[in-house]
Amino acid sequence: MKKFLKNTNPNYIVLIIAAVVALFSQFYFSGFAGGFRISAAVILLPLLIMTIGEDISTIKICTATAVAIFLFRSFLYILQGGTTGDAFALYLPNMCFYISYGVIFAILCQNKHTITYSKIFGVLYCCDFLSNIFEICITPSALSQENVIRTLSVLAGIAFVRTLVTWIILIGEKQYRTLLQREEHEKRYQRLFLMTTGLKNEIYFMKKNSEEIENVMGTAYRLYENLSATDLPPEIKKMSLELAKDVHEIKKDYIRIIKGIENEISEEYDEKQMKFSDILHILYDTTHHLLESKNMEVVLNFNCQDDFVTEDHYELMNILKNLVTNAIEAMESGEKGDTVSIEQALVEDEYIFVVKDNGPGISKRHLPNIFKMGYSTKFDTATGNIYRGVGLCGVKATIEETFGGRIEVSSVFGDGTDFIIKIPKNVISVNP
Repeated sequence: MKKFLKNTNPNYIVLIIAAVVALFSQFYFSGFAGGFRISAAVILLPLLIMTIGEDISTIKICTATAVAIFLFRSFLYILQGGTTGDAFALYLPNMCFYISYGVIFAILCQNKHTITYSKIFGVLYCCDFLSNIFEICITPSALSQENVIRTLSVLAGIAFVRTLVTWIILIGEKQYRTLLQREEHEKRYQRLFLMTTGLKNEIYFMKKNSEEIENVMGTAYRLYENLSATDLPPEIKKMSLELAKDVHEIKKDYIRIIKGIENEISEEYDEKQMKFSDILHILYDTTHHLLESKNMEVVLNFNCQDDFVTEDHYELMNILKNLVTNAIEAMESGEKGDTVSIEQALVEDEYIFVVKDNGPGISKRHLPNIFKMGYSTKFDTATGNIYRGVGLCGVKATIEETFGGRIEVSSVFGDGTDFIIKIPKNVISVNP
């Protein structure tokens, strides 16, 4: 709403505020202070001034509001049989109330963006009470010597109540905006964390590939040396040398790409440590979004029995995310009531993570090959492309090479799959 109003002509916003307050001014009660109307519009006006009218002159808003209320009430009075002169005499003091309200507000609050909530209470109270006194002063029948003390005390009490209500609503509005900002920040944080996790995983494979490129380069150079000792034509020897040089250049470019991605990641996201419970929370939310996009009904049970803090949160998230995603993809043709769960516990000196599902399971024929690079039983039904098959291979490599742990799998075809991960406590935990 605020974004929309920021792109709206300020004059239109002033007219909107004036019209809304004028309509709201019809909600009132009387019987106090010489027949004065005690209107709830005095609660709404400062709320609109401090929110959608934050960047607009307060005097301008209040003057437009005063005119709108005067015209609106006079119009209704004349429709009921009153005269124009009587309407003018009756509602001119009301108009003066809102104009004086704006002037006092502008004097006491010169910057609506920086005023504190403790100070705004006093500003609103002074605006309400002093504007009522000004209205009384220009209304001859409103005040007499006999009831002056009573009238002023009643107006002071009404001003306090209206100010308190307005102040509470303003604080509630601020807390609500803070909550929305925090929620948006958390969503951005999760997206950034997951993006970084994916990039970390890709970098891992890129580094492994760079080792393969190094081997190819060494092989190409040895080929050149062997050919140099033969009587083959110089063009062939030169070709083998150029091959070694080209592979070397490819390797350098590859390393530059890796370094560039790593630098960007470190600049964009500098979180060093994370609780495992927070990892599960992010994974839980992300998985629900995945299920929603696939229009699937899968029950998620993620439980953290022994929480810990880790610096290897990217790697741990990548492991769990791969296993959970694989389980969901295996259930895409399943029935309602499918379940994916993560259980975590500390057993002696090892953290045990169990990712289980009650999906279709893995056949005995496929089970021995699931951790092999390039092996996959999944393919895209829309394109016919086979998945590249590095997920479980990468999971196993990360567990063994990064954490010095191990992964086991047990599956009953047609009855679900369990992945059991065991990682030493002193490796994964910051404070073992």
